[in-house]
Amino acid sequence: MEIKTNEERKTKEVQTLNLDGVKPNKEKKCSELVKEKYQDRLKQFETAKTFLDIEKSERNKFDEFLSDEYQELNQYEDFFDYVNQSGLCFDRVEAGTFKDQRAGYWRWQLSWGGPSDDFRLYDNGDLEYWYLDWFDGACVKVQDEIFENIMANFKELSQPCD
Repeated sequence: MEIKTNEERKTKEVQTLNLDGVKPNKEKKCSELVKEKYQDRLKQFETAKTFLDIEKSERNKFDEFLSDEYQELNQYEDFFDYVNQSGLCFDRVEAGTFKDQRAGYWRWQLSWGGPSDDFRLYDNGDLEYWYLDWFDGACVKVQDEIFENIMANFKELSQPCD
């Protein structure tokens, strides 16, 4: 068994840190990832909307010239079809469902497990994007029209008929 002094251990610990003072293999917390993950989702849906807002007959004229990403998008009839098939569910989460939950909200769940992500529309109109991974989670406030419209449409479609 090798015995090291405190100074030797500290030197070894410093050598394993990168320039930011963080261990290179350290997994990032959700708070460090949430903005990037949100921007990825925003780009995904903006790209889909721009492309799928073109009439399908017009898109089909250029199908053989489309990149793989756009060929995959071309399988959808329109943006509404894409949005409906992109999430796992849209549901109501009542206040008190989860520990320390501040209020009820409408949830559009995009993925599940570890990690998972969803959008939450609160009754007061606040819209948040959440990124969650096993006992960790973080959110950003959403003010992009594309997601505001998606959530408003889902909520309207989920209301009981009179």
